[in-house]
Amino acid sequence: MIFVSVVLIALSLCMDNLAVTVAAGCAARGHVPWRDELKASSAFALAHFIMLSVGWLLGIEVGKLLHAYAVWVSFGVLIWIGGHMIWEGRPKTEPEETFRSWDIKSLVLLAVATSIDAWLVGMGLAPTQMPWGLMAATMVVFVFITSWIGFYFGMWLGKKFGQRMEMVGGVVLILLGVKLLLEGLGIW
Repeated sequence: MIFVSVVLIALSLCMDNLAVTVAAGCAARGHVPWRDELKASSAFALAHFIMLSVGWLLGIEVGKLLHAYAVWVSFGVLIWIGGHMIWEGRPKTEPEETFRSWDIKSLVLLAVATSIDAWLVGMGLAPTQMPWGLMAATMVVFVFITSWIGFYFGMWLGKKFGQRMEMVGGVVLILLGVKLLLEGLGIW
């Protein structure tokens, strides 16, 4: 029963990075170099691992204090990047067909923003009997695979539906930011 719980938690933790990589694939409307897919998938997996581990170590009390700030940072990053994608997705006379690789700053911000829930889960699971190693390994594998798949699904959508998908991807990121904020404020 513990393994089923671990798998369900890992699946729930990888949904944010899946949304981000689908949005990035949509924005590409073509081919994302495999090195960029590897770099992004690895960054998301590493950020989730670090956040889960830090959350586990910090425990619940310190997390309650820092949680309020973390939610606002995630919200701001996702709104900014989503807004930028909407702006870039507006109709242009000459469509771009190349993937704009994330710079290291953007990649780190996205990885941190999408892994804050892993931090909170780590804090929540610290006092339980959940095996940390199994949880961390399962989550890292799921995050890496769903990130990689997200790029391909997004590229397929981008090819099929064109420039509008970048705008849709931006809206998805903004909605994800709002969802994270509402969850953090205890509204959702």
